[in-house]
Amino acid sequence: MILLVDIGNTRVKWATQVDGRLSPQRAAGYAQWSAVDWQHELFDGPPVERVLAATVAGDDSRQALEAAARRAGTRRVDFVTSTAALAGVRNAYPDPGLLGVDRWVAVIGAYHLAHGACCVVDVGTAATLDAVDASGQHLGGFIVPGPQLMVRSLHAGTSNLAAFTAASPAGGTQLFADNTRDAIERGCRVALAALVDRTCAELARRTRSTPRLYCTGGAVDEVIPYLLATYERVPDLVLRGLARIVDAALER
Repeated sequence: MILLVDIGNTRVKWATQVDGRLSPQRAAGYAQWSAVDWQHELFDGPPVERVLAATVAGDDSRQALEAAARRAGTRRVDFVTSTAALAGVRNAYPDPGLLGVDRWVAVIGAYHLAHGACCVVDVGTAATLDAVDASGQHLGGFIVPGPQLMVRSLHAGTSNLAAFTAASPAGGTQLFADNTRDAIERGCRVALAALVDRTCAELARRTRSTPRLYCTGGAVDEVIPYLLATYERVPDLVLRGLARIVDAALER
């Protein structure tokens, strides 16, 4: 059994792969975890032969995962890095290592879901967008603030919007807002959705196709109601990418 692990800055997601089949994703916040907690949460099933992980967090979580694996009797722990090419996908960055590994692995997962051109949108504290053509060439993408970070930046960078927001009701349903709170919060979400739609339209123009759009991330549900493009929500996209990397290694 292979354990696949996606370590974010505050949450960890994991699943197992047995005979090419991926289990349902599990997720939790790990800020207060010790190595014993990592072992209890991630290694609570049948023996794990290998761990394959992607992490954007610091060394502490990496070392805790490695310690938990040793306690559980797992000898092999590998961490994916962003490379020039992997599992049929080619990296657009001149220096491949500067592409965040979470973006890289998500792109690999999306390309193998689409079997063609696709856009990947991951919305959290930041929002990232990546485009891939039908040949598996990653074309690059965008990084912008996530919806809540946009809201906070407006409150911090203006003299009275925070006060107007506090005095405004919430819960309007029409697209055009009639109070400051909704104007800011909905405006930030619509702005992100518009960028996603623009990215998909440009990829469609370049590839002369209808690219698939895959959405993931903890804040993606704030954005997808405002999308014009047809989308598929894939919460475990990074884990699917890790599974595809395992499969590609076995195929060699």
